[in-house]
Amino acid sequence: MQLEDELGDILQKARDGKTWSQDDLVRATDLPKDDIQRIENYQLTPEDSVVLKLAKALDLDGPTLIDSAQERWEPKEPAADPDFDLVCLSVFMGEYPVDCYLLRCKATGETAVVDTGANPKTIINKAHEMGVRPNMILLTHAHPDHAGGLGELSDAFPCPTYIDHNEPKPKGSRNFKIVKDGDELTLGNLRILCIETPGHTAGGISYLINKTLLSGDVIFAGSMGRANSSWQDLFNSITQKVLRLPDATGIYPGHGPATTVGQEKEHNPFFIGHVDS
Repeated sequence: MQLEDELGDILQKARDGKTWSQDDLVRATDLPKDDIQRIENYQLTPEDSVVLKLAKALDLDGPTLIDSAQERWEPKEPAADPDFDLVCLSVFMGEYPVDCYLLRCKATGETAVVDTGANPKTIINKAHEMGVRPNMILLTHAHPDHAGGLGELSDAFPCPTYIDHNEPKPKGSRNFKIVKDGDELTLGNLRILCIETPGHTAGGISYLINKTLLSGDVIFAGSMGRANSSWQDLFNSITQKVLRLPDATGIYPGHGPATTVGQEKEHNPFFIGHVDS
C-alpha cells in the first residue's frame, strides 16, 4: 500500500511545526521558492543534497527523508494477534479513502467498529458478511471523514459510541459513552486501553488492544498526522505515548498502511533522535 504522505506533505507538516511559511524555508535554505513550491506540490523530486538541506532546516532526519523522497521504504505488516480478528476497510469520502476497522474477539465473537467513515455501507455489508452485530463503536476523533457515517451505522447496529471527553460529539448517536486517558473497555475477552493522543484534534484518542494500537490520524507510516489543534501536542502524543510502546506494537492508522512502533523509530524522519531506542 502506498504511504499516506509524500515528501511534499512531510515538508508542509514540518513547516507547520516551526510556524514557517515557504518564504521562511527559502531564507533558511537559499533554495528557489519555485523549487520548494514544486516539491510541495509533488511536481519535483529533488536531489539528495537538496533533501538534506531541507531536512537540516526543518529538524528532520536526513537519511530517512531521502528514503521518503525516493519512495524507497514501506513498512512491513505487523504480526497478527491470536486473540482477535482485525479487518481494515477503506471507506471513501468522495475519492478520499479512510481506514476503518472491524475488531472481533475470537473467543466470544463480540465486535467493535473503529471509526465509521463518512459512508459506512462498506462496514455494514462486511459485518453482515462476517455474521456479526457490532457491540460498540470506537471513535478516534470526530472529523466527518472518520465519524460522518455514525448516524447510519447506529441505525443499522444500535450500540454505544465511545469518544474522548475533550472531543465534540458528532451527530448520529443517541448513546454516547465518554472516555478519558487510562480508561479500560471490555469487548468479550479483550481489554481495550484508551490512550489520549491529542494534537490532530483536541480530543483525539487511540485504542490499545494487547500489542495493537488503533491510532486514527495521530501518526502515519513515515510521517505524522496534520496538527489541526496543536502541533506540539501531536508531537508529544507520538514521542511520549505512541513510540514509548514496545517495538513490536502494531500501529493501524486512519490513512495509509499499518506499521509498527519499532519501524517508525527507525524510519520516520520526524522522530529519529527524539525517542529512546
